Amino acid sequence: MNDLIAESLELLSETDADIYARVYEHFFRMNPGAEELMTHMDELTRGRMLEEVTRLLMVDDLGAESAYVAFEYNNHKTAYSVQSRMYRQLFDAFAIAVKEIVGLAWRPEFDEAWVSRAKELEQAFDLG
Repeated sequence: MNDLIAESLELLSETDADIYARVYEHFFRMNPGAEELMTHMDELTRGRMLEEVTRLLMVDDLGAESAYVAFEYNNHKTAYSVQSRMYRQLFDAFAIAVKEIVGLAWRPEFDEAWVSRAKELEQAFDLG
């Protein structure tokens, strides 16, 4: 599955689209309250956040990441009132943005890979 996600990201890299703007556009549409929570974040911080999402989408051993994600989630929950569903919404927004940008190059198996990975992340980090 990670190979299919990597392939879809390779297709994305062949474009000059601003993926970050698209991801956040979809994310804030899914969860308007998240936009207010993130008003303190600059573009660099938002970019780093999506770089971390990309890394988590590609990592092979999710179990090895669980302590890190638990720390980040608990920190964000306490400091900013982040809710666990926001993580899934961000993963989904990322997939939607990639699909939009790559357009006709998108294949049905990419959908399955992205959905499957988002579910794996939810389960691994108990975000569901």
